[in-house]
Amino acid sequence: MNLDTQTAIVTGGASGIGAATCRVLAERGADVVVADLSVDEGERLAESITEDGGHASFVETDVSDEDAIAHMVDHAESMFGRVDILVNNAAVASRDADGPITEFSDDAYEFLTGVNLQGPMYACKHAIPAMLETGDGSGVIINNASIAALIAEPGMDIYTATKGAIVSLTRSIAVEYAPAIRANTICPGIVETPMLEDVLEADSDGDVPDVTEEMINKTPLGMAAPEDIGRAIAFLASEDAAFVTGATIPVDGGYTAR
Repeated sequence: MNLDTQTAIVTGGASGIGAATCRVLAERGADVVVADLSVDEGERLAESITEDGGHASFVETDVSDEDAIAHMVDHAESMFGRVDILVNNAAVASRDADGPITEFSDDAYEFLTGVNLQGPMYACKHAIPAMLETGDGSGVIINNASIAALIAEPGMDIYTATKGAIVSLTRSIAVEYAPAIRANTICPGIVETPMLEDVLEADSDGDVPDVTEEMINKTPLGMAAPEDIGRAIAFLASEDAAFVTGATIPVDGGYTAR
């Protein structure tokens, strides 16, 4: 799964699944743009990848801001000359902001959709033309949804809706831009990330059902490491997945197989 000569942008790349994905892609030869709001973490990761022999650059990016997304793509082209791979990984989840559909607020909707849905849409809007400029039919988009796109997530109705929308967006892109660009969705299950820690902390307050612990216990392979998701993304970005597009792939340790 060699990714030499390829340039990859990873949103939410400074921590969790994003950071693991940046490292895995760099290990396979890709030039990596770490796009994140966290400047300190993002710069440290890019420096670490470079010290390990890879090629990486950090760009501060708020995915809910279209101008920031445009700058992100420009940065990738300026640093590495092209854009081949886009990993839309940045996402937010909030038990406080979210809730049953009968209780959602405009502020919560704008917060969650701004990052989880508008972000990937802005990124595709600006990255796709850059991919088409290469003219070699090598563009790849990998959208990180969640098993919440496939199964119900009680108490997180807006989050679940944004993830379901990502699946539909990916299918549309796969059909509209084939054969020049492939687009696929991954749906991680329980992964040991800072976002999961936040959810577990909210569950422990007793305000919502302890569904997260139950999901961990019901996952046949147990909790995933971020690198498990990063390796699945690297596969989809590679020529080994050259005939895979428009797919929605659970990377969930067997949870949705039950």
